[in-house]
Amino acid sequence: MPLVICSKSTWQPAIRREHALALLAAAHGHHVDFIERPLDIRALRHRSGVGDWCSGLLGREISVKGQPQLRAVRRSTVLPGHLNDAGELTSNLFLRRALRATPQDAAIVVNVPWDWPAAASAGRRCVFDCADDWSALMKHRSARLGALYARIAEEADAVILASDSLVSQFPRSHSVVVSNGVSDEMLEPLSAPVTATRMVHVGTLTPRFDARLAAEVLDALPDWTLDLYGQCQYPGRGERPGPDLSMLLSQYAPRVSWHGVVPRESLAEAIDRAAVALVFNRAEESLGQDSMKIYDYAARGRPIVATRFSRQMEREGPPHVSFVEGAQGMAQAVQASSAEPASWSQERRRWAEEQRWSSRWEAWARAVFGEAG
Repeated sequence: MPLVICSKSTWQPAIRREHALALLAAAHGHHVDFIERPLDIRALRHRSGVGDWCSGLLGREISVKGQPQLRAVRRSTVLPGHLNDAGELTSNLFLRRALRATPQDAAIVVNVPWDWPAAASAGRRCVFDCADDWSALMKHRSARLGALYARIAEEADAVILASDSLVSQFPRSHSVVVSNGVSDEMLEPLSAPVTATRMVHVGTLTPRFDARLAAEVLDALPDWTLDLYGQCQYPGRGERPGPDLSMLLSQYAPRVSWHGVVPRESLAEAIDRAAVALVFNRAEESLGQDSMKIYDYAARGRPIVATRFSRQMEREGPPHVSFVEGAQGMAQAVQASSAEPASWSQERRRWAEEQRWSSRWEAWARAVFGEAG
């Protein structure tokens, strides 16, 4: 059965939940159309973005190396669909046009609620895969997003949630929780020598990243450095750092380095070089999230120090994670990690072995394809 994923991401960098599931579907013989997050008209501010935006109007296909079953489809819009009602309307008009070219017998998976009206009108099996509580992240549109949640709960053939904390948002739906997972390459043997006073934080950098807390931790640990790996996605700034991250990078250079996106195949080595892996998530910006970075950290066996952002992760996540509050608590946990037993690293690795993406496939595919899968 063909699969269409209306993604919240572009295909590159292929590092997120929807990328792992698209690759799994292709490996299981499904033809996958990965419809990228739309490029909006702000791309026209830069000469290099004009061609990409125009090709998105035509729905240009992008070949995916080594994946004959999978194609990425570029799309464009005028305003971002999450911004306001006008943005949602125009984004849905362009998405409807893109979906007309997809197979009639396809299952459609939608990642963001503002894409739901277009996908639901396509006349195909339609499933919502939710990895964040968007109404909490975008409080200026919480009423509209709440209405979309209610519509999705009524109309969706299935609702898939990355975290059980999202279940209450879809009380009338037949929802299933399918957590994030671990990529096989993250479970390769450890590779790089550890730098004793090096901290690392990986993952997309958004307002969820608490740059002020990171600064306070660096103040408390003057001999330590921090490496950041990930794409920036700050509202209105494209892929440039937001103001708080810019402040951190300028005031704490050279102790803080932002390396941008690291290819998935190089991520393990980047984590391996650090003595401690950190999660600087703001709790109020992380509602409903099942953090992929913690899966990656555990797969590499690293000591993990994190803010208290997810009760589910504290209950069900890897063993021996220090969930703390405040800069002093985080700094103390970082320092204490050097004395942890060697067996703790092995236990985290064993936990990660049991969380491979392949172990998520059956439940996810059953929800997406139903009996036809």
